Amino acid sequence: MKRLATILIAIFCTLGTQAQYDRQKILKVYNWDEYIGKGVIEKFEKWYKEVTGNTIKVEYVTYDYPEDCFAQMQSGQIDADVFCPPEYLFERMMKNGFLHPIDTSFVEKGIPNWMKGTSPFIDNLLQLIGETQGIRAKDYTVGYLWGNTGVLINTKYVKPEEVYSWEFLFDSKFRGKVIMKDSFSDLYNLLINYAFYEEIKAGVTNRNLLATYLTNRNIAIVEDLLEKARPQMKSFDVDDDKRLMADGSNWMSVTWNGDAKWAIDEASKDVNLQYIVPKEGSDCWMDCWVIPACTKNAEAASYWINFICRPDIALLCMDETGYSSAIATPDILRTVTNDKIKETIDLSYFFGPKATAVHVDSVMYPDINTINRCSFLRDSGDRQEVIREIWDKIKNKSVINYWHIAIAGCILLAIILTCIIILRRLRK
Repeated sequence: MKRLATILIAIFCTLGTQAQYDRQKILKVYNWDEYIGKGVIEKFEKWYKEVTGNTIKVEYVTYDYPEDCFAQMQSGQIDADVFCPPEYLFERMMKNGFLHPIDTSFVEKGIPNWMKGTSPFIDNLLQLIGETQGIRAKDYTVGYLWGNTGVLINTKYVKPEEVYSWEFLFDSKFRGKVIMKDSFSDLYNLLINYAFYEEIKAGVTNRNLLATYLTNRNIAIVEDLLEKARPQMKSFDVDDDKRLMADGSNWMSVTWNGDAKWAIDEASKDVNLQYIVPKEGSDCWMDCWVIPACTKNAEAASYWINFICRPDIALLCMDETGYSSAIATPDILRTVTNDKIKETIDLSYFFGPKATAVHVDSVMYPDINTINRCSFLRDSGDRQEVIREIWDKIKNKSVINYWHIAIAGCILLAIILTCIIILRRLRK
C-alpha cells in the first residue's frame, strides 16, 4: 500500500512539474483589441525559437477596459505575463508594487537591446512618473504606441471651422450627430482643457496640473459639461467608430488620432474626412508594455517587449493600427517621411534636431504646437473611478430616456388607434 502511495505521489509530482514546464512554453499577452501588427505574434514565436532554442506559444487576449483587466490581475483571476496599460495605469501599478522588472540579460547572448530606440519624449514622460516612486521607469516599462484625442469630421456635413473649439459639443445643431470614444479618461482631459482655457492662456494654471490633480471641483465641472454635451452624442464606441466614419454616413467622431488615420486611409474617394484638435487643446496618451507581478514567464515577457521595439516590428504595428510607435530611430523617420506631403511640421521634440521641418502626416505625428496644447493624464486612484461612474451614468441615463420616449410613443399610438376604432364603431 505504501508503495502504491509512493508511486501515486511521484506521478502527481511529475504531472505538476510537467504543468509548470508547459507554462514556461506559454506567454500570456494582454492588449487592446486590434492593436498589434499583422503576423507579429507568429514572427515572435519563430524568432524566440531561433534565439533561445525554446518553443513558445503566445496566448493573446484582448480587452476594452485596461482598468478591469488590472483589477482581475490583482484579484488573481488572471495571470498575465505581458500587459499593455495606458501611462496613468502604469503609474497605478507602480504605486501598488505590481510590476516585475524587465530582464535585459538577453544582450549577453548577442541580442540587440531595441528598447534603447524609444524617443526621449516618451522616455522623459515615463521617467517623470517613475520619479514619484523613486524608480527608474525604463527598468519596468517601455513605450509602445501613443497619440492624442481630437475630432474626425466628414466635411460633407461639417465645416472644419465649426469644430475649431470644443464648443461644438454643446451646439444643438449637432444633436445626435457626435460619435463618442468610450474612454472616460480622455474625455475628462479634453473637457478640463476646455473649461480652463482662459486661465491656461493667462498663465493662472497649466494643463499638467489639471491633468494631475482631479479635484472635486474640477470633477463637478466636467460632469456638468458632460450633461450639457449628452444630447449631441449619438453613440459610444471603442473600436468601431473608425469604420462608422469611413463608410461616409456619419457626421463626426471624437476619437483617437490613430483611428482617425485608419478611417481617412480606408474611406472611399468620395468621402472626405479631416482630423482636428480644437484650439483649447486635448489630451495626449501613451500605452506601454509592462510585466505584471503575477507573471509566470518573466523571461519570455522580456523577450517580447524587446522584440516589439525592433524597428521593422514597430512599423508593422504602426501600419496596422494607424498609431505612432514610441520608437524614434532614423529608419522609422525615413519610413514615415512622405515628400508628397507639401507642408512640413516640426517633430524635433520626438525625433531630434534633424526633424525640425519634415514631410510627415500630422494626423499620425502631431506637431510641436499641437503637443503644447495637450497634456497626459496622471493616476488619481479612486478619483478616476469616480469619473468612470459619472461617465457610465451619463451613458445609461440617455439610454433610459430614449426608452421612455419610445414607450411613450407606443402608448400614444395605441391610444390614437383605439380612439379611431371606437369612433368608427360609433358611426356605424
